[in-house]
Amino acid sequence: MNFAVGARTDVGRGRPANEDSVLVDHEDRLYAVADGMGGHRAGEVASATAIDALKAAFADGVPLDQAVVEANAAVFEKASGNLDLRGMGTTLTAAALLDDRRVLLGHVGDSRAYLMRDGGVTRITEDHSLVEQLVREGRLRPEEAASHPQKAIITRALGIDPEVEVDTYPLDLLPGDRLLLCSDGLTNMLTDRAIAGILRRQPDPQLAADVLVDMANEAGGDDNITVVVIDARHDSAADGVSSAAAPAAGVEEPTGEWPPFAEEEGEVAPEPPVPAEAETPRSRRGRRALAWLLPVILLFGAGFGALGWYARRTYYVGLAGERVALYRGVPGGVLGWDPTVEQRSGLIADDLTPAQRADLEGGHRFADRSEALRYLRRLEQELTPPPAPASSSTTVPPFGVVDPPDPKTPSTIR
Repeated sequence: MNFAVGARTDVGRGRPANEDSVLVDHEDRLYAVADGMGGHRAGEVASATAIDALKAAFADGVPLDQAVVEANAAVFEKASGNLDLRGMGTTLTAAALLDDRRVLLGHVGDSRAYLMRDGGVTRITEDHSLVEQLVREGRLRPEEAASHPQKAIITRALGIDPEVEVDTYPLDLLPGDRLLLCSDGLTNMLTDRAIAGILRRQPDPQLAADVLVDMANEAGGDDNITVVVIDARHDSAADGVSSAAAPAAGVEEPTGEWPPFAEEEGEVAPEPPVPAEAETPRSRRGRRALAWLLPVILLFGAGFGALGWYARRTYYVGLAGERVALYRGVPGGVLGWDPTVEQRSGLIADDLTPAQRADLEGGHRFADRSEALRYLRRLEQELTPPPAPASSSTTVPPFGVVDPPDPKTPSTIR
């Protein structure tokens, strides 16, 4: 087998700088994604330091898991020697191609690795995060984890402690397999199902990486986004050609005889194909143009369909005129898919605080309808004034004529 790789890192739309780092080392066949954290660009320093240390250790013959440990030591040492970098850390998910079939993954943090095989996509790594731990313990449902307010809290990272535990995952790859490494800037914006759909539709690994990043940005791009796509291909597959073009093992190619299958009793054999005329230069140019144009059309169609899928499965709370309402779709619409009002509330814009109004004018997004409805109900409860207390049957005497209390009668203070 041989391998084809596509990679991309992007600042996204919600961050001023890119604190992710990516490693694509074809010589040592080592690939990695790191997502840094820390103030004053410390996250950027942490991820870059981890990638550099990992590459250097692995090139010196250090096994992958120990190379990740050395990357942790490098980040921890740099943070300890500089007050501005104190407390910085980074995730790291790395893939080392040990030979033509075996790959070893090393993993710390909440970046991820996925494997696509025969059209099915499986997440390989486990997030080292608070919500993932709560899911494993049965205290949180998986659908609740995506919108949990503490989903950004990770329980394990490089550079936080002098020692770190590294998860490793050995895999045997088959021709046609596809491996995805990514930071949480992708997985927080796109569902696993959406990611799987893009991986299945894009045969070229670089195009797949580009579409994944572009779709995460279309979904909001709240964080930096980094993606590495590694394709395992037949040795006979040329560069830039999907391994799906090669015949599967055990399947015979047509011999050129006609008809291609045995004739069943009572059936009439089809007419043999008419020999093609000699190809002219004009027809060759037309065929080359079509071969170039068809993937572009397919890519555009797949991206357009994915945008529509995303637009109709997103909800937000915003203003419908002067009334607070629940919308289905993306604020402002996406390529012709305009948002639609699902439900109007009893609140109007004047009921909102200035901060709430500014938030809703831009559209407060949610991953699903139930989450948006809960937010809308909570907003109504916060802003709807309580009912006036019921009037008492006791008549209060006019001011100045209340009799003084009897000193012999005890009083109770509540």
